Amino acid sequence: MKAAVIHELGTEEAFHYEDVEDPQAGPRQVLVRIKAASINRGDLGRREGSYRGVTAAAKLPLILGWDVSGVIESVGEEVRDRRVGQKVVATLASGGYAELAAVSARGTVPFPDTLSFEEAASVPIVFLTSWFALLKVAGLQEGETALVHSAGSGVGMAGIQIAKYAGARVITTSSSGDKLDRARELGADDGVNYRQEDVLDRVMALTEGGGVNVALDGVGGENLAASIASLAPLGRLVTVGNTSESPTTIDSGLLFQKTLTVHGFTLAGQMVRGGVMPELARIMDLFGEGKFRAIVDRVFPLRQASEAHRYVSEGGQFGKVVLRP
Repeated sequence: MKAAVIHELGTEEAFHYEDVEDPQAGPRQVLVRIKAASINRGDLGRREGSYRGVTAAAKLPLILGWDVSGVIESVGEEVRDRRVGQKVVATLASGGYAELAAVSARGTVPFPDTLSFEEAASVPIVFLTSWFALLKVAGLQEGETALVHSAGSGVGMAGIQIAKYAGARVITTSSSGDKLDRARELGADDGVNYRQEDVLDRVMALTEGGGVNVALDGVGGENLAASIASLAPLGRLVTVGNTSESPTTIDSGLLFQKTLTVHGFTLAGQMVRGGVMPELARIMDLFGEGKFRAIVDRVFPLRQASEAHRYVSEGGQFGKVVLRP
């Protein structure tokens, strides 16, 4: 099969489009013919060697890719609930930037016909991250206000929709007025252009000085500090990344004065603890019911993995970037 392979960590040019041995499905696995593979922000860090998540210590040569969609080509002898020809999304530790992947049958979920392969592949990591962060960790409730940063990112795009599904008022941020307009189409109630406005000042103005109940932050640095300052009493913040790669100074006085809670969350860590795939099945059901929309910004051929990573690193996309074998 063909795959985009990394032999040495580094820049976008680290990818080599080459032939590798076909994987074989084990007794409890299925072999998936990959139709689309999603690019996640963590992929860039893994390629560079800067990623600090649970799956950071990957061996070379490395094939990236945490979530894919495709068609099952064969099933292991102990698999009973999957069949050849079934369309599924799959989560895996690595190996998605390829034509085939052997995946645990438990790591697959059928998806509705309303989604294309590209749309389906764009869902698992970002929607699960936002789903757990907002609903399970922060406990976002109907009638509360949520601050979801980075409207154009995968997690931001998913978070806006999930927060609205929970019945919350949603404030989001972006560097682009166009992205904020698109975010409102997904359900955001208010938007803050952080290139033109101070985020904390604007959020406090929008909430009449009360602050937000929940903040979802993947930027880190000064943005994280502003998110904490924007919280209402008993507010909860969940940080899911640090794309700014900047240190954060937290005002501990705010934490006890307003009884705030700050959580760190990674989906990889949750997968170790379990309970992820039933939630993905629920999310897919909601897509089938028309509750959520998958936003694919651009699709690249698998052989152009380098160009796709460069495009993601520039940060101009709204939604997800996908590779097509």
